[in-house]
Order: sequence, then structure tokens, then C-alpha cells
Amino acid sequence: MMDRIRLVRTRERGAWRGRAPARLLARRAAGRVAAVARGEVPSGMSTAASGEVIRYLDQILEFYDPTFGLALPEQLAYVVSLAGTASDAWDDAPEAAWAARLGALLRDPLAPRLRTLILQDCSEHTIDGLDIPFDLSDPLPLLRRHAGRLARLERLYIGVFPPALPPTRGFCQGVGPALARLPGLERLDMLGERGWELLPKAGHPRLRALTMHVAEPDDDPVLALEKAVFPALARLDLWLGDAVLQDAEPAAVVDALARMPALRELALRGLESTALLAELAARDGEALRLTSLALTHAPALDDDALGELLAAPWLSRLARLDLCGTAVSDGLAAELAARGPAVVR
Repeated sequence: MMDRIRLVRTRERGAWRGRAPARLLARRAAGRVAAVARGEVPSGMSTAASGEVIRYLDQILEFYDPTFGLALPEQLAYVVSLAGTASDAWDDAPEAAWAARLGALLRDPLAPRLRTLILQDCSEHTIDGLDIPFDLSDPLPLLRRHAGRLARLERLYIGVFPPALPPTRGFCQGVGPALARLPGLERLDMLGERGWELLPKAGHPRLRALTMHVAEPDDDPVLALEKAVFPALARLDLWLGDAVLQDAEPAAVVDALARMPALRELALRGLESTALLAELAARDGEALRLTSLALTHAPALDDDALGELLAAPWLSRLARLDLCGTAVSDGLAAELAARGPAVVR
């Protein structure tokens, strides 16, 4: 992914069991945020090995602990995770423990102020890796029940965290049917080897950035994307291996992209379909108004396939063309760059 997201072990918690007053928690959190703004690293803040404070986009990363609750949720990015939690706290049902943590966050008095929520895949903590009780850790019922308390939520991340390409591990338990009840949502990231319930059938009116890196979806997210309406979507980042495309018609996929009037940044990763690339290159500049295109993690795309881009009417409008992980030659890369875009390899 283009955004820098890094994960570290959650900090040690004290033995005190009561919950501090909300004003005290807010003051403590405000002090940490202010110290970071001054370039300091407050005691107890989650940091990387370099001592750098961990951030998600423009927010400081904070692991949710029901004992302490939310503090300054409009400024901190909260993660629901079992990482760094003692295994004896799970008993024999880590999935249920994860869901209980999410439920506590959604019922927190400050949940209506939450801007960013990260639901980290908990399958790595399961007792039996071959028989995972996904119903115990399903976030969809909880999001449906409490979506009204998340009216200010702008960013939602679900699945393997931190992200990695190609998506070869973990699960993304989507909440597509509940997304219509999150009117402020602007960014949605979904990552995992497998996933389901990923997209809302009707689309979303305010969503501006969508990342869907799921290698083996149990449903058909490409078909859902073709039928949904995303009028504000400016950035779309998809893993499009053959298991994702299935029997999708290349023309129908590109038609769906052309129906997104705000789309400017497009990433198609893991692509094996040369037919889809040819269809994309054949569209005129009025149908596709792209300024950035990424075709990465696609060793099957060689000069024969990528050469189609030379005739694309919209090529000269691109500011950036990312071909990392393809089989493009030096000669073709230079030819493409001569048409306008900065070519990254």
C-alpha cells in the first residue's frame, strides 16, 4: 500500500482495574498528542524500534482497552486487536474475546466521536487453525446494531494489519451490509487472503478511497462493484488475481470504472488478465479521467500486454504509472515515460 502503516506490540498496562474518569483520560491523551506535536515521545506511547511514534495516516495509533476506554477518539486511530494481550485473558475462545472488545468500544460513551477504526484479523490467535468459529468474531451484527453511534466515522480498516502484498494470509470479515448506515465514511480498507461481505450492494455516497486486497473472496466483489454506485470515489486499489475476477467480463469491469466520475487514482494489483488491460487501454480519455495508474505484483504482464498502454488516449494525462513487479522492459518503460507519466519500476 502507498500509505505508511506500521504495527508494534501494545504497551504494558498497569494492574489498576478501575476506569479513570473521562476527563482524566482525555487530559492524559491530550498530553500525549501535544507531546508528539512538539516532537517528543511520551512515556508509554507505542513506538517503533527507532522510537518513532506509530501513526495511521495522520493519527496516532492506539490499541483499545476496555479497562481504559476511549480518549480523544477524534484524534487517535483505535485498533481492536488481541495483539499484545496475555493469552490467559482469552480463555479458550479468542474470537469471542475479540468480539467482546469490539462490543465494548461500540458501547463506549465517546464512540460517537470516533473518526478511525481498525478491526484487526484475530484468526492468528485461534485455538484450531483448521476450524475457526468465524461466527464468534463476526463484526457485522455488532456494526449493524451500533452503526448509529458511528455517524462521524471516516475511516474503517478490516483484516490483516499491517497490510502486506500479495495477500497470502488471514481473513477479512467484511461488514458491507452495514456500511450504508455509516454516512460519514470516506475511506475503507479490506485486506486478507480470504474475505466475504466486502461491499455494500448499493455503493456509498461519500466513500472517497477504497482498498480491497482479498485474494480469494467467498462472494463476488467484482460483480458487486459493477452494480454499486460510488459517486465520490477518487481512489480505488484492488487485488485482481484470477480468483477475484472469476468470470467477470473485462468490458463490464471497465464500464464500472468509467461510471465513477471522481475516480483519479487506480491500482490493479496481481492482474493476470491481459484482456482487462487491453479493454482499459482502449477507453477514451473522457470515459477514464485517471491521473495515476498502478499495475503491480503482476509478472504475467510483459511488453506484449503493457504495450497496449501506448495507444491509450488517457496515457498523457497520467502523472504516475507504477509498473513494479511486472515484466516491463527498459525500452518500453522509456517509451511510456516519453508519453508523459513518471514511470515507476
